[in-house]
Amino acid sequence: MTENNQQPHHEKYDSTNPIAQKMLDGFMNSITNLTQQITSDISSITECGCGQGHVNRHLEKLFPKAEVKGLDIDEPDVKIANSNKLRQNTQLYIKSIYNIDAEEQANLVVCCEVLEHLENPRLALQKMAELNADYYLFSVPREPLWRILNFMRGKYMKDWGNTPDHRNHWSTRGFIKFVNQELEVVSVNKPLPWTMVLAKPKLQ
Repeated sequence: MTENNQQPHHEKYDSTNPIAQKMLDGFMNSITNLTQQITSDISSITECGCGQGHVNRHLEKLFPKAEVKGLDIDEPDVKIANSNKLRQNTQLYIKSIYNIDAEEQANLVVCCEVLEHLENPRLALQKMAELNADYYLFSVPREPLWRILNFMRGKYMKDWGNTPDHRNHWSTRGFIKFVNQELEVVSVNKPLPWTMVLAKPKLQ
């Protein structure tokens, strides 16, 4: 999901490059590893920024009994996601992350490869925290490694390797600090070249 409907963030899912595929496998494996650390029953999942549904399908497989939802502002992406979903009762629909409300409440809220695109990531984080889920799973590109790898493969040279629609950039430490403003990070994975965290609501 982006706010200007640019599409380079889909490249990692569509690439046939074996190195890119190995990285993507590491990304999906980290989702599996972190969600296996969840100690409560997960009966409902909401993905904020589902894009074309790649992560959503992985969640459908990991939690076959859970009710799964996904939202995104990009209508063509949501259409593709709906055509590729594994279960007919999975709900994928058009909605801004800034407008999420009680309809999106779930045991697990997932937001992967979204926050780096947003004009106001703190507001998005606050809106997700207000859902009061049992657990949250987030991922963002790990900087400066992301830009270094882009630069090494000759991508986005004029922007020093920065993917065109990436507005926000976090190191692993910086992203943990960002998430901890609203939630409590309980576990961290670093699949190359991302940072992925599992978080819970802060104790009152």
